[in-house]
Amino acid sequence: MISVLHAIPSVAAHHGGPSVSVAGLLNALSETGLIRTSLICGPDQVEPALSGLSARHDMAYASSRFWLPKAKSLRVMARAIDQADLIHVHSYWNGFAALMVALAHRAGKPIVLSPRGCLHADAMAQSSQAAKRVFAALGGKRQLKQIAGFHFQTEDEAKASIGRAGRPSIILDNGVALPEPNGSRCALFGQTQTDPNLVFLGRIARIKGIDLQVKAIALLQGQGIRAHLHLVGPDGGDLTRLIALAKTLGVSDQLHTHGPVFSDTKYQWLRAADAVLMSSEFENNSNAALEAMAAGGVLIGTEGCIPDGPVQAQAARRVARSAEALAEAIRHRSDTRDAARYYVRLNHDWASRAHLMLAFYEKLL
Repeated sequence: MISVLHAIPSVAAHHGGPSVSVAGLLNALSETGLIRTSLICGPDQVEPALSGLSARHDMAYASSRFWLPKAKSLRVMARAIDQADLIHVHSYWNGFAALMVALAHRAGKPIVLSPRGCLHADAMAQSSQAAKRVFAALGGKRQLKQIAGFHFQTEDEAKASIGRAGRPSIILDNGVALPEPNGSRCALFGQTQTDPNLVFLGRIARIKGIDLQVKAIALLQGQGIRAHLHLVGPDGGDLTRLIALAKTLGVSDQLHTHGPVFSDTKYQWLRAADAVLMSSEFENNSNAALEAMAAGGVLIGTEGCIPDGPVQAQAARRVARSAEALAEAIRHRSDTRDAARYYVRLNHDWASRAHLMLAFYEKLL
């Protein structure tokens, strides 16, 4: 039985989709009973449920800005690597991932890298461009040559990512659990329950394009439709700008913030909403989209947020990336709840993905 060490800076839920995705993969791999699965990451009080791990190694960081490990954690990393047959790293462009790759390479262990969009040209242009250029110049790009195999989540990510250089790769998208549909519309939306209630679930950051959603409710207001936009998630630095925009457009009382929700309560928000909105500048196999469909949510997303599969299955609707297109889709929305749940049940179970990943590991050993 092979032993695989999974490495990610943190699996804390507030770091978004990658953490949830890694947790789902870890649990599914453990449930096969065919592999010993261990984890190295920083500890956090708010983490997805993890089961079946053969070992867990906790990191300590000098800074979480670029996940720079403390010196004492180097011994933890070396010990964890020594106990594994293969190292699976789930991030890039940070100190933790760079050190994991370097130490694993020095130990002669094969490395699988799941960049989770980090090597995609569009994603690289979104944030910390100067830091990434420095990292690349210091050896970040050269280090990619030490990777034995790559795990990409979409064909587009594989084609647009730097550093793969013809090495073995697997394209494997996310799985998702299918929660029980529940949730009280009255409890969540209170006095606004008779109006259209729209939900954004995720980190409130500029890359998410939430300004288009605010503009959409202003357009609907001009058409006599009083829609409410509920932002459910942690502030990633864009909330102040969005509140100011809502005030400028005269819809301040139709924008509601609720903070982060990491428990199964998130599925209640997704199910109860008249529509779940996505309008990001860039998404790579969005976990939020899968969770919305799994909950039986009415998902409306702009181009780049939702892949072809659910659109063709009429499990979600995709429109042009504009406030006008979003407003039109909200106004003429249809109930896709049953089709959404059927689509994820048919296409996104974790068990099949775990077996495919296991076969990839065995190929590299």
